[in-house]
Amino acid sequence: MTSTVAWSDLAFFYFIAVIPLSLLWSMGLKDLSRDLAISIVRMSIQLLVIGFYLQTVFDLDNLALNILWLVAMALIAAITSAGRAEMPRLKSAVPLTSAILIAMLPVLLMFIVVLSRPVPWYSAQITIPIAGMLLGNALGSLVIALRRFNLRTPEDREHIELLTTMGATKLEARRTLVKASLRAAASPVIASMATLGLVSLPGMMTGQILGGFNPIEAVQYQIAIMLGISASQTLSIILALRFTIYMEAEYE
Repeated sequence: MTSTVAWSDLAFFYFIAVIPLSLLWSMGLKDLSRDLAISIVRMSIQLLVIGFYLQTVFDLDNLALNILWLVAMALIAAITSAGRAEMPRLKSAVPLTSAILIAMLPVLLMFIVVLSRPVPWYSAQITIPIAGMLLGNALGSLVIALRRFNLRTPEDREHIELLTTMGATKLEARRTLVKASLRAAASPVIASMATLGLVSLPGMMTGQILGGFNPIEAVQYQIAIMLGISASQTLSIILALRFTIYMEAEYE
């Protein structure tokens, strides 16, 4: 099942969005209504720009351009994560981008070689959406882990100082903090995966069913991407925390 959405049809959904905006405004929440309206406009512009850009990338389907776009996606994710975790963005960009790419590329290649098998193998229509799903899902967990790691409690600082004075290495002194950060980041992911399919239908599965795939085949792809997301999320967090520890002396 495929169809082309007319711009006039899409405009109807903007009319629907006016309803909550009007309700918030009438309730005296003008600042919230304004922020929501701005976010809708920004979202629309960003998606339209990226849509036209991706159409160009898909038409060219050039390996070098695809790699450049993947690196740019990882860099943006790294800078965003650093900013939300209140870390210096420029100094954190390289280690966090490296952590994200190292965690993402094996999963992406496995998805391409084992499951999708596009021709050519670097097909932008496969690599970029899959990379986007991996990065998008890793971003939230990465922010949670980095915030927990960097916004330390007085108990965290005392524990680190005590272990350091006893001769512990940077990694050893921060091991408890790393574990706490991993737990904080993993909890929402585990809860989401535990209810997947029961509480909500995941986006990839829904998209494939709407695109004409049978439900079993859509489920197979969804299981594969969820396993990949879980692996890349965990690995990116572990690597990001380790790289952060190694760089800590430079930006503290």
